[in-house]
Amino acid sequence: MKNPYALGFWCALVALVLLSATYFYGIMLAHQIDKAMVFLDSTVALIAVMGIVVVAWSLVQVRRLKKRQLEQSKVLLLIWDTKVALRRVETVFDRYFWGSYWQPGRTFAEVMGELTGTPLEKSLDVLKKQCLELDKQVASDGWHWLNNARELSDVATAMARERYQLDFCDPRSDGPGGAVIDRDFEVLVFTWTARLKSFDHQLDEIEVQYS
Repeated sequence: MKNPYALGFWCALVALVLLSATYFYGIMLAHQIDKAMVFLDSTVALIAVMGIVVVAWSLVQVRRLKKRQLEQSKVLLLIWDTKVALRRVETVFDRYFWGSYWQPGRTFAEVMGELTGTPLEKSLDVLKKQCLELDKQVASDGWHWLNNARELSDVATAMARERYQLDFCDPRSDGPGGAVIDRDFEVLVFTWTARLKSFDHQLDEIEVQYS
């Protein structure tokens, strides 16, 4: 990365050297050698001090840049890990509600419409932990990402309970496993999909911001 102040510094240094040389030459022409040597020593000392100041300032800027790049890399890694956790939640959710997880042989908690101990709950817990770490790095207005994960967890819990009602309490169902999709369940499915897409879109935006 080029230093935006480098051109100004070198222009000022060249101007100082030219002015000093002109003044020194004028003194020499006036045959005041002692005065010219004192002026030359002062000028060299001034240029040396300016060089030291510029070098020190450059070192500080380099350290700040490296620190900023390190922080950006850390945030990007957290974002990618959160995306992986979100994809895991999405996959387990689909299997749990539409695939192999929703089969006979479930635990009592699952039968009663609870997520306790299920792969879906575990994947949501992993997502919450990732969001908590991400909030510590980037959030300035509370637990933004953690709240997103909690909202997904709430919707999944509500869907599990609604599925239980449909499977075992709805007179229109043919029996366990013969769920009837009703209006409330459709709303929950739509809510899940919308929040999942919104979560993913927000992660994409913050990834661009820190790239």
